[in-house]
Amino acid sequence: MMSDTSSKLVATALAEHGRFKHVAAELERRDPDADAASALVQAYRVGEAPPWLAAYLLGCIGHEVGYATVREVLLTAPGLLAESYAGPALAKILGERAFPDLCALLRDAPKQVSREGAAYGLGRLGSPRAEEALLEAVTTGCIRWHTAAGILARIPIAPRRLGELLRSGETVQLRLASEIVWVALHDANSGRSTWVHDIAAELGPMIRDVLVNPALSMAPRKRAQLEAWMSHGQ
Repeated sequence: MMSDTSSKLVATALAEHGRFKHVAAELERRDPDADAASALVQAYRVGEAPPWLAAYLLGCIGHEVGYATVREVLLTAPGLLAESYAGPALAKILGERAFPDLCALLRDAPKQVSREGAAYGLGRLGSPRAEEALLEAVTTGCIRWHTAAGILARIPIAPRRLGELLRSGETVQLRLASEIVWVALHDANSGRSTWVHDIAAELGPMIRDVLVNPALSMAPRKRAQLEAWMSHGQ
C-alpha cells in the first residue's frame, strides 16, 4: 500500500470500504494531493463514494480541492456519521483558516447534526478561541451540552473556564461542567489524558455542590465516579 499513489489508495478504499482506515492512515502520512482529492470528489458526485467515506478521506488527503465537497456533506447531513467526519475534515484541510467558516456553520447550519459536526471540527482545532465558540454555542442552544462536553474534555478546556462554569449557578452550564469532568475521568481510566486529576483538589468542592443540587439529575454511575474523583483530590 505504501508504494501506491494517493489516487490508487482512494480507488482501493472505494472498492473495499472496509479498508478505509488503513487507507486513511497512509494518506495522512503524505502531502496533500490534488489529483486524489479530485478523484474522490468525482466519485462522490456520481454516487460511487458514500458521503461519510468522501468526507473522511478528503480530510485525510488534506487538499483544498476537497473543502467545498466536505462542507456540502456537512450541510446535507446524510447520516452514518458523515457530519461528525466532515467537521474535523474541514479543520484538517484548512487548519486555523477554517475557524471562521466552522463558527458560521456552528451558529447557522439548519440542522443540529450539522452544527454539531462543525463543533467537532472546532474541537479538532483545539484552540482557546475554539473553546470560546463551543461554550457560546451551548449557551445559545446551537448544540447539545453533552456533545459539547465530550469535545471540551478533549481539547481540553482550561481549568479556569471549567471553574467559571461551576460557579455560574446556571443549570445548563453546571450540567456541562460536570459532564466535562465525567468524560475526562472516563478518558483517564482508559489510559488517555489524565489532566482531570490535576484539578481535583481545586474544583472538587464545586463538583460536590453540583451533586447536591436538587435541580440536577444524574445517572448513579456518573455520580459515583465524580464522588470518587472528589475523594482523590482531598
